[in-house]
Amino acid sequence: MDIMTKLEFLQLAQRYPVAAAIKSSEDMQIALTSNALLLFILKGDAFELAPFVAQAHKSGKGIIVHVDLVAGVGKDRAGIQYLRQIGVDGIITSRSQLVSAGKAEGLITIQRLLLAEDSALDSGVRTIARAAPDIVEVLPGTIFPDVATILQSLLPGPFIAGGFIRTAADVTRVRAAGCILSSSSTYELWQQTSFPR
Repeated sequence: MDIMTKLEFLQLAQRYPVAAAIKSSEDMQIALTSNALLLFILKGDAFELAPFVAQAHKSGKGIIVHVDLVAGVGKDRAGIQYLRQIGVDGIITSRSQLVSAGKAEGLITIQRLLLAEDSALDSGVRTIARAAPDIVEVLPGTIFPDVATILQSLLPGPFIAGGFIRTAADVTRVRAAGCILSSSSTYELWQQTSFPR
């Protein structure tokens, strides 16, 4: 089973600029028939992952698992190896050591940058620069336009906007500021036929 490359991930993001942020079994089923081409598993457990990964791949969709939040997956190299074995294409994490483990397994690595306050920017950027993930997810995503210039000068990107992305206008705004993708749990955004530029 071939794991998606970073280039293939970027191509899917270009084709459909919203990743389905999945938090339940119901979300999984809706996401399978949605227009979203990238599916981010943010909650759930290891037992339901394998069959879902197989279904999603049959539908031409990429699967990225938030390893910090999914139950039953070790938060270590063995956990990352398990995800690789069941065909997961990439991981999301806040932990630099898991970025390293993901890279070692050939997975796409997305590291989260939580910007809850100004001081988080400096420390978060330093941590991410050292870990060198493939992609950086900025949370909350709606603030990306306000910090885009700073982030783009400090980190190579590319960037994803995650959290509080609820409308097509939000997607358009963060894309205009330089995000390649938005992650959203809003079903309507998984079904859009187009997004204004």
